[in-house]
Amino acid sequence: EILRAAMRVFARDGLSPARISDIAAEAGIPISTIYEYYAGKEEIAAAVPVAHLCRFFEEYRAIAEKKSTAYDYVWNFLYLSADFARRNPDWARSLYLEIWPSVSVAQGEIKDLFDDYVRILIHAIRLGEERGEWPAGPNHYETAAIMVGAVNQMIITWLLMRKPKDLSKSVAKMLDRVMILLNPVNPPVNGA
Repeated sequence: EILRAAMRVFARDGLSPARISDIAAEAGIPISTIYEYYAGKEEIAAAVPVAHLCRFFEEYRAIAEKKSTAYDYVWNFLYLSADFARRNPDWARSLYLEIWPSVSVAQGEIKDLFDDYVRILIHAIRLGEERGEWPAGPNHYETAAIMVGAVNQMIITWLLMRKPKDLSKSVAKMLDRVMILLNPVNPPVNGA
């Protein structure tokens, strides 16, 4: 309950101005209870995205098990990133607008999860090369960064301005264009 309350407070008020007392009030618990679980606000801020990112990875694994091409792996991974944010807007607002831009992501479990996020995408890009779905390309990390950056920009714009109105539909259209970066041999028509 502490993490759910913190997520709502961070999404509503922002990370910097949020106080432990705000989180306690939102959770309906005494401040001392929070300190039984967390040393301070920074520790809570690092814990907020962890559970949701783990759920994201579980959802992606379930989708990937039903797919057979690296193109599908990459496309669905990026699409799910936006769709997961759409379905979890308080978490997305906390993560993309407050936590990710802060220094707290440079350490600990959250850093490891962000690294895993990129590793999964890079692995899928390399897999497509190995399978001959696209030719060996330039730096895999740079390609992944461009792809993630495009999706993240759409998520952030949606969070700040509610544009596009239909995030999932817009991301699907954008991904069809972004996937051209891989120079696929036989690209699917209308998404993966």
